[in-house]
Amino acid sequence: MNSLSPRAAGRAANLPPLTAAEPVLLLIADISGYTRFMTANAKTLAHSQTIITELVKAIVKQIELPLEVAKLEGDAVFFYCRKQKQSKLSPATRKTIGDNLITFFRMFGDKISELSQSTTCTCNACAHIEKLRLKVVVHSGEALFHRVLNFVELAGVDVIIAHRLLKNSVNADQYLLLTEAARHDVEFPGQMQWRGGAETYDDIGLINTFVYLPDGQTDAPAVASRRSITDRFVKSWNLFWRLWSAPFAPRPRFTHIKSTVSVAGRIGFALMTLFLTPIYLPVGTVFVLFHASRKPAKPRRPDGGHEHKRDGPCCNEH
Repeated sequence: MNSLSPRAAGRAANLPPLTAAEPVLLLIADISGYTRFMTANAKTLAHSQTIITELVKAIVKQIELPLEVAKLEGDAVFFYCRKQKQSKLSPATRKTIGDNLITFFRMFGDKISELSQSTTCTCNACAHIEKLRLKVVVHSGEALFHRVLNFVELAGVDVIIAHRLLKNSVNADQYLLLTEAARHDVEFPGQMQWRGGAETYDDIGLINTFVYLPDGQTDAPAVASRRSITDRFVKSWNLFWRLWSAPFAPRPRFTHIKSTVSVAGRIGFALMTLFLTPIYLPVGTVFVLFHASRKPAKPRRPDGGHEHKRDGPCCNEH
């Protein structure tokens, strides 16, 4: 999955050599929450990677200009906004970025609900889809754009800072973290409660931050209950097929998905899947149809039902 977006790839051929870094807004959307549920099981590993891939694709589809994908980093998406030599982004651009960031969390909650309602699998990964979380880090600074073969790479101290901020002291499973510099480059809709903080890193020093804790609510259950049986069947069967064919899919690198499954174990699982395909696909189709005909149960909220207090001290208890 470590690849370049089509838009960014198209720009790579025309990207002029730069002699100095240019101002940019850097953003990283990171999916986490599977590590503690992973087992040394080839099926669980394959299914967890498939589910993460579905979520990453959903995030990428939500990215709109002026944001552009730099690259996919396994279970994270690294994207940016070029300021085109301006010290500040325009008010319209700041508002567009703020709207996109809030949409990420809403979309993520909807996608989690869709996947959890569509799956018919009971493996450890599929059973814990609702445990997945989204963490977004935003930093403003400078980056040097350079070309490596057909890829556009971003380099510089601020690129390092953005990635370092993924390891922070925020005591929450899902959050939006902005550095002090980035806070001036983004305008959010409505009133939002921010918690001030600071992070310290070797060779970098102190970085002041602002953290927003989304409540994780979603209207997906109500939407799912209004879907037709045909629509629910199509979604469930598509997910069923992706999970069933997961052993044959390429293995991207996911930092939050670790396992001790050996290569022999993966090959054995793939061979068993291939052998059972002619038998299980018809059976699975009937099972999916039965699953789709049932009234969707209201899933648990992505935050586990935890209500964040306005000043944030509730998270110190978790």
